[in-house]
Amino acid sequence: MSERRKIEDAKSCLIALAIDWVARWSDHDPGDLLADLPANADERLQPYRVLLAGSWSPTEPGAPLLSIFSRVRDPDRQAEVPQRYWQPTPLSLEEVPRPVEKAQAGHVQDRTTLWEGFQEEAKQLLRLPIDADARFEAFTHLLHKWAWAVPCRYGEPGVSLYDEFRAMSAVVHASGCAAEPAGEFLLVGGDIPGIQDFVYTITSKGAAKGLRGRSFFLQLLSDAVVRRLRAELELPECNVVYAAGGNFVLLAPAGARTREVVDQVRRQVNARLVEAIQGDTALVLEAVPVSANDLFTPARFKQVRDDLARRLAEAKNRPLRELADGWAVLFEPKGQGSDRSCAVCRIEVDDDTSKPLERTGEATEGVEAPRICYLCDSFAALARDIRHEELWMTVDEKWEMLDTRVQPRDGWADLLSRMTGFDYQFSDKPPKGKGTVLALNRPDFLEAGAQGFRLLANVTPRTTQDDIRYLREKAKSEERDMPEEGDIRSFALLAHAAATAGAIERVGVLRMDVDGLGYVFGGGVPDLTMPALSALSGALDRFFSGYLNGLVRAQAENDLYIIYAGGDDLFLVGAWHHLPNLAANIRNEFKAFVGDNPLLSLSGGVTLEGAKFPLYRAAERAEEAEARAKRYIRPDGRRKDAFCFLDTVVDWEEWAWVQQWKDEILWLIGAQEDAKGERRLPRALLQVVQSLHQLYRAGLRDARRRIRRENRKRPPDKKLPLPDPQMFFGRWTWMQAYSLTRLRDRSKDEEVKARLKELQKQLMRPDRVRVSGLAARWAEYLTRGSERQEGRSEG
Repeated sequence: MSERRKIEDAKSCLIALAIDWVARWSDHDPGDLLADLPANADERLQPYRVLLAGSWSPTEPGAPLLSIFSRVRDPDRQAEVPQRYWQPTPLSLEEVPRPVEKAQAGHVQDRTTLWEGFQEEAKQLLRLPIDADARFEAFTHLLHKWAWAVPCRYGEPGVSLYDEFRAMSAVVHASGCAAEPAGEFLLVGGDIPGIQDFVYTITSKGAAKGLRGRSFFLQLLSDAVVRRLRAELELPECNVVYAAGGNFVLLAPAGARTREVVDQVRRQVNARLVEAIQGDTALVLEAVPVSANDLFTPARFKQVRDDLARRLAEAKNRPLRELADGWAVLFEPKGQGSDRSCAVCRIEVDDDTSKPLERTGEATEGVEAPRICYLCDSFAALARDIRHEELWMTVDEKWEMLDTRVQPRDGWADLLSRMTGFDYQFSDKPPKGKGTVLALNRPDFLEAGAQGFRLLANVTPRTTQDDIRYLREKAKSEERDMPEEGDIRSFALLAHAAATAGAIERVGVLRMDVDGLGYVFGGGVPDLTMPALSALSGALDRFFSGYLNGLVRAQAENDLYIIYAGGDDLFLVGAWHHLPNLAANIRNEFKAFVGDNPLLSLSGGVTLEGAKFPLYRAAERAEEAEARAKRYIRPDGRRKDAFCFLDTVVDWEEWAWVQQWKDEILWLIGAQEDAKGERRLPRALLQVVQSLHQLYRAGLRDARRRIRRENRKRPPDKKLPLPDPQMFFGRWTWMQAYSLTRLRDRSKDEEVKARLKELQKQLMRPDRVRVSGLAARWAEYLTRGSERQEGRSEG
């Protein structure tokens, strides 16, 4: 049998084995679905099946799939983790799925419906006139859609048939499709350090587009590097163990050839990055040996992953080391001494290396129109290209560009081609050219005319006619600065959207990520094998890259902009007044998605910025707000799982109270007028509540100082405890009774009196008054726009 025929035969056996298990698990006959596939696939892949199975007990047909999140445990095994199972449904992004109790997840009709849908699309795919490689890749995507919630055959909890298929396929192909698994492989790991410097260190001019384009370019760079490695080593997509957030791990054959490819790819990519962006970021690429048994033996697999992580960390401290023989190129003077610079990245430009900055809706400075380098301009174009809800990505080989020098007018696509030999194109209509076509956020990719699908968080606000009218009539923007309808909204327009809603005119920045993920991947899943690692990483990425789009659109589609989301974190900008509620909704949906596992939580922070505030500082401030939330410690000792807003950190349970009483305060001050158009209470209520909060904080601070002074005089065993913020009473107690009673007595509305009395009751509790200032400030900021429009000062 020829080498090529052996590979095609192995792919067919893998497909046949997967189809057979879906049929047996759902209690159906595969019929003619297996007619053109090898009849003895099970026997021929037996050595690989034995390797994966280990000591696990085979799955019973019809059994539901345990959520991989239910396997996450605390170090002491003290936390009670609910056991939740996925209902067997095809992958859909319409709403965030929620795992359920086992008794709710095993309905026969669900399995029948799933089989019928899978059978129909599998027949359609197997009839397509495509080669064996393309068919195998398309089937992998089809299995993602239909088998993400079908348990694996060999019985490992939390691992789906899709994860099993990927793991077995990876080992088969890394073994050269031999009859038995190879004894040793290489685990190739990649990372792109310096992301923050590259993405955020740009000016605010046209930043809305530039920021998104730069962020997505790095995602494409990671994708293109993996494609280059796979192409050189003749590996399918299944050999990617995981890829998220600029990090990836690939299972590759052992031997000198793989190491040569790793060295070559690292050198070629970094040489071009130095030419294009002068070393702002670089590719780190390392490989470590791993045995076949190591991949499926948790303790040994962890040692190998730790070794790879150590090698990557060491490489980050020596970036661009492979270019050491060309230091002169790295440190030679750049440019020609021009007095002009790119309006976005500030690199030196001239007429040949730049073009006029496109219209953004932001006022220009000076008489000369600002200029932008071609690379930054292409990042803005990339952001525009991916803004569509219906979107296709085409990837094709372009080997003639590989390892050629960067040219002054290169855009992002040229740079990727020179680094990796692959060309990427995006379209809002089904493409008809050659190459691999993926439908973005379309698990029904066959219907969309594609060979697969990719998840991408890409909610993008667009300029409207009202925006243009505002810029022309109110903001008095010059025609040369006027954006076109449908273009990406600028930060200035996003800030104006908040003002239009009556709030203070600011842009909001939201950052969130999963707490303690290092522990989760490092030891949180006690028996973490390669398939379980892929399952855990893939489940997180489905939430952040896929389901997040729907949550953002449901909040306010045209006022919010996803700059980045994937892996385990997100970065959004937009009209600030939407972000606090969106953050809470994302957290609540994530909590349900992970089956209410108390060990999996989200922390985040929101900051408010002016439309022209330096972008890198806005990113830093949002990052610090998120970090403060992660440093939060509850009175019971629990850490993280918190939210920072308006410079105040609260846990999510407290945040629910803040949301409720923000709404109550808005009602009381008549932000929503009654049927007679009358205000219920004066806005002075906002200052009263904030003053009570300040009295509480000052009293608590003074009490702690007194006790610290007293403790300095006492022996260690006689020291006094510091006051508990949740139990501290002080001057604010009688002040709130006096101030709020006066407001209540002035009102003739019985409902107002009753609600104000309830507010008084709430503010008698120290744990409530501790966060009352946040509720009042939030209400104030939500109404400050209307206050200014009425001629009042902002205070």
